[in-house]
Amino acid sequence: MLLTLLLLIFLLTLFSIRIYISFDKKSVRLSVKYLFLQLFKLDTSEMKPKDKPDSEQKPKKPEIEISEIPEALEPEPESEPEEPADEPKEEPEDEKSGNSLLDKWNVIKGYLPKVKTALKKLLKLIKIDDLELHLTVGGEDAAAAGMNFGKINAVFYNALALVCCLFSVKIKKTEIKCDYENKVFEATGSLMIKARILSILALAVYILINYVKIKSSLDALDKPEPESKSKKEGST
Repeated sequence: MLLTLLLLIFLLTLFSIRIYISFDKKSVRLSVKYLFLQLFKLDTSEMKPKDKPDSEQKPKKPEIEISEIPEALEPEPESEPEEPADEPKEEPEDEKSGNSLLDKWNVIKGYLPKVKTALKKLLKLIKIDDLELHLTVGGEDAAAAGMNFGKINAVFYNALALVCCLFSVKIKKTEIKCDYENKVFEATGSLMIKARILSILALAVYILINYVKIKSSLDALDKPEPESKSKKEGST
C-alpha cells in the first residue's frame, strides 16, 4: 500500500504546472493550472473600482482641539544625558577569530562554479511557450520617436536574449512599432510558463543543500581556534 502511494506521488510530480499570462494596457490575466484543475485565477478587468469619496462632503473636525490638551500631557524637556565613561573598544568579531571577509568570500567562491552549472541545467527545465509581445513606441516628434524606438529595441532584444539563455523559450511572435505622430508606449502580449513539479522540487532541494553547505563552512570559520598544547602545558 505504501509503495503504491509513493509511486502515485512520484507520477503526479511528472506532470507540469502551467501558468498562463496575458496583458494589455487595460488589464492583466493570469491563471495557474495543474492537470484539469485551476489552482489560481486573476483578471484585473473583473475587479470593481473602489467607491470614490464624495468631494462635496466637508471633512470632519477633530473632536479634541489641540489647545484643549492638558499641559500635563505635554512632554517634559529631556535632561541632557550624562557622558558615559570611556569604555574599552571591543574588537570586531572577524579580527577576534583572525578571519576576514576575504576568507569568507573564498569559501563562497569555491561553490560558485558547481552552483552555476547545475542552476543553468535546472532552469532550462522551465519552459516558456507561445511567447507573443507587441510594443508601440512614440515620441513628442518624429526624431524623439525614432530615438525611443531604437532604445526600446536594444533593451528588449537584449533582455529577450538573456531569457532565452536561462530558460527554454518558444517565440510565437514579437514586434515593435514606431508611432511618429503620438507620444505613446503600449504593450500587449501573452505567454505560458510550464514546469514539472519534479523539476521545481529538484531546484528547491539543490538550492537548500548548497545553502546548508555554505552556511556550515562560514560557521566553521567563525569558531575560535582551539588552544595549542603548549599553552595548556604552561597553564598547568
